[in-house]
Amino acid sequence: MRHVLRRRREAARARQERLERLRRDDRTLLDRLYGTPYEDIALPPPRALDDAEAVEILGFALRLGRALFLAGAETRRIESSVVAVTAAWGMGSQEVDINARSLQVQYAPEGRRPVVMLKVMGSEDTRDLDRLAALERLTTHVASGRLDREVAAGALDRIETGASRWPWWFGLGGGAVLAAMLCVLASGTTRAALVSPLVFLLADRGAWVLSRGGLPSFFVTAAQTALLLVAVTGLAAAGGLSHTEAASVIAANVILLLPIFTIISLTEDAIDGFRSMAAGRTVSLLAFFTALACGFLAVGFLLRGADADARSTALIPLPVVLSLLTSAIGALGNTVFMGGGLRIVPPAVATAVLGAGVKLACVGAFGWSAPLATGLATVAMGLAAAVLSPRTGIPVRAFVIPGIAGGVLPGPDLYRSLLQWLLHVEGAGAYLVSTMASVAAIGIGVVFGTLLGTAAERQWHYRGTGGPAGPSRGSEGIVPAAGEPERDAPAR
Repeated sequence: MRHVLRRRREAARARQERLERLRRDDRTLLDRLYGTPYEDIALPPPRALDDAEAVEILGFALRLGRALFLAGAETRRIESSVVAVTAAWGMGSQEVDINARSLQVQYAPEGRRPVVMLKVMGSEDTRDLDRLAALERLTTHVASGRLDREVAAGALDRIETGASRWPWWFGLGGGAVLAAMLCVLASGTTRAALVSPLVFLLADRGAWVLSRGGLPSFFVTAAQTALLLVAVTGLAAAGGLSHTEAASVIAANVILLLPIFTIISLTEDAIDGFRSMAAGRTVSLLAFFTALACGFLAVGFLLRGADADARSTALIPLPVVLSLLTSAIGALGNTVFMGGGLRIVPPAVATAVLGAGVKLACVGAFGWSAPLATGLATVAMGLAAAVLSPRTGIPVRAFVIPGIAGGVLPGPDLYRSLLQWLLHVEGAGAYLVSTMASVAAIGIGVVFGTLLGTAAERQWHYRGTGGPAGPSRGSEGIVPAAGEPERDAPAR
């Protein structure tokens, strides 16, 4: 017992010394790393760098930040990664600015000419869970002093130029599986579940053809929505689907159109203080929903015959076991669709089942509103992901994102609210507002749950082991972070 207490006191004293040194060296740096996986890393003191060395370090940091953005990392993680790798190579007095279009880094020590470099970020619609995990492992290795600049640059080259985990057609197949499972969750029949993947493939390939022609994304989304509605209503008119089955197919495919990353990232950026990023994502989200509404309006005349169904049809809840099963299969398909490897599948599926279970319990057992149930479900998902991420080496987003579409997104409600608004059904406006509140609750719940999980993980780790949670460098060598593989460079 005395040995354990002594270890805890020594660890607390060592951590306090590290924090004091960081405070003396760069208070802003400490603030930017607090609450991240790099907060306990013993960074070397800043040193004088010539222009050539500064340009090399900043160039790597910009490449890493852009790669993280394109893989789907949150803005705060991008900033902390850039700060951690530059500080690990002796750079101090650096400033990082991330906005909706670019990443800018400045190295401006007192008494010398500043070095400023910029990198255009690219599209915010891309995501690759497997590449995201590899980039985060690379960042941890660099920040903890395991890699020099030449080796780190080579590792980043391999990650950036490496092929995706799955070929494009296999990832598309994952999306088709997700479309079928979402149709079942929207009370679809077996026939509707078989048709839904075909409609998804048609709409996806149609959007791909339009985008290849240089059409702006706004018109691509509107055209994709219109194509989806025309295909499904055509099947219903030909007797291939009933009106209820058509509603289930459309609802499932509307879920797949939703920009889940943008919804969650907008909330994260607003809470974390990245106002320009949040503003840019807000514009993107408003443009998406406007395009979605335009797609509905463009072919609204085809939906007039569905007026009675829109007024009276209620989506019948599935049995609990079947709901959880379809959520799990949907998370599996979504993980593949987003480029996640086999190692990511089990935690993603487990998180999806957790979220779906919490939402079902809140709505069914307690009778709570959909926005509240959705928020609590995503809090549980974010908390579990934040606690398990350090132990598995899998990013929090790889836990949460694949399961959101299958478990908690209000896709059927979104479809029905848009349709009722189009048909001027009484109360459609309030229904649409309630649905959008559920969508907003997703981002808030994930952020709050992640914060709770991170705090709980930090306290548990310190009390249970008496040592810091992150990797540190001491006289006995480098200690890897929990869940971090013992190797010199990340492998994909």
